Amino acid sequence: MVVMRSQSDIAVFVEVVARGSFTAAAASLEMSKAAVSKTVAQLEKRLGSRLLHRTTRRLTLTEAGSALFDGAGAALEQIAAAEDAVIELAGEPRGRLKVTAPIYFGAALLVPTFGRFLQRYPNVELDLDLDNRIVDLVAGGFDLAIRITTLTSSSLVARRLADVSLVTVASPRYLRSAGTPTRPMDLRDHQCLLYTLDRTPNEWHYQDSRGEPISVPTKGGLRCNNDEALKEAALHGLGIARFPILFVNDVIATGRMVPLLSEFEPPPSAICAVFPSRRNLAPKVRVFVDFLAESLSQKKS
Repeated sequence: MVVMRSQSDIAVFVEVVARGSFTAAAASLEMSKAAVSKTVAQLEKRLGSRLLHRTTRRLTLTEAGSALFDGAGAALEQIAAAEDAVIELAGEPRGRLKVTAPIYFGAALLVPTFGRFLQRYPNVELDLDLDNRIVDLVAGGFDLAIRITTLTSSSLVARRLADVSLVTVASPRYLRSAGTPTRPMDLRDHQCLLYTLDRTPNEWHYQDSRGEPISVPTKGGLRCNNDEALKEAALHGLGIARFPILFVNDVIATGRMVPLLSEFEPPPSAICAVFPSRRNLAPKVRVFVDFLAESLSQKKS
């Protein structure tokens, strides 16, 4: 939810309703929970009406609170959009930009570029949250997320930044001891390192020369929700793993990992910037997304 920069009492109330709790609103507004609660109480006193029913488990709107939220929420969106339009006309992106990204992608590929971005846009403050899980952008107050995915229909808006291929890899040590698979179905006889946040961790997907899908049931002695840990496991010979190629280009180039089954890999996935809404996209978001697209293009070339 967009709130007025002045954090008026009505804006604070709208944020509490949008987040569903005083605690979440306080985190979003960078206020204490006590200050948020006091602000809403003062608003109720000023208006002479109870706006919220408070219980230990949830908040519910009163009739008066519902009327205020419906009217004020739309008005605050319009005010925030007007402020963004003025900032954009001034041509100077500014403010805190809250971004979420996968852990390894963020640490290894995003953070090294941030120096150039902050030098170019010194009035933008980056707030980076690294998490391999799909987080709720609206509830978390994020301006955008970076995700590696196949684009599907969604209530969110996505911009493709770059394509990234998957690669199946193993260390020379593992291949010496277990042999080298030459077809996807050979993986049934191998130790596979399974990424538990995949949609189907026990099933890897390939395609044949005609583009027909091949689904391979996989098993292994290690399952993990962290791709960096799985990369280390593969380097130490624990099994065969699968990653976006950007994650392992370095170790393939030095011979520490060997790509496998390249002719069976499916079409590339997309590195996407995902937004809660395209409407009135703030200048700080626009320039950051453009910068990422430029950086990923340079890295790919």
